[in-house]
Amino acid sequence: MATFLDVTGLQYFSSVFVFIFVWLVVYAILLWTKVLGENKFVHVLIGLLLAVFVLISPIATNIVADIAPFIAVVLLFIVLISVASTMLGANIDSFPALKGIFLVFIIIIIVIAAGVKIREQLNVPSEAQKDLSRTVNLIFHPTFLGTVLIFAIAVFAIALLASRG
Repeated sequence: MATFLDVTGLQYFSSVFVFIFVWLVVYAILLWTKVLGENKFVHVLIGLLLAVFVLISPIATNIVADIAPFIAVVLLFIVLISVASTMLGANIDSFPALKGIFLVFIIIIIVIAAGVKIREQLNVPSEAQKDLSRTVNLIFHPTFLGTVLIFAIAVFAIALLASRG
C-alpha cells in the first residue's frame, strides 16, 4: 500500500539528485569564494563538468549520496552564520577566515567519506575490516568529537581575533 511517507521510489532518482547537488554546490562554492574570478558562466560550466564527471563514476556517485546530508548541514551553518552576522550589523565578508574554515570542514568530510566508501568497495580481509570498525568507532566516539569541537571553537576564536587586527 502506497502511503505519503513511502519514498522508496526516489532511490531511482538518486543519480539525478546527486548530479544537481554537485552542480549547485560547486557553483555556490566557486561563486562564494571567487577563486576563479567574477565570471558566473565559468562557475556554472565548471560545476556542470564536475557534476557530469561524478555522474559517470558509480563510486563517486555513492560517495556524494552518502556525504550530501553532511555537506547540507555545513551549508546550513554558513547560511545561519550569514543571517546572524547580518542581523548584528556585520557582513559575512568581514570574516574572511570563515570561508577557509568551512572549506576545510567540507574537504575533511569528503576525504573521510571517500576513504570509508573506497575501503568498503575493496575486498579486504576480515582482520582489516575489524580495524576499519575500530577507526570509525574512534572517529565517531563522543570524546573525540568533543575534542574536535573544542579545537574548532579555538580555531574560530583565533581566526576571528586575528582578522580584526
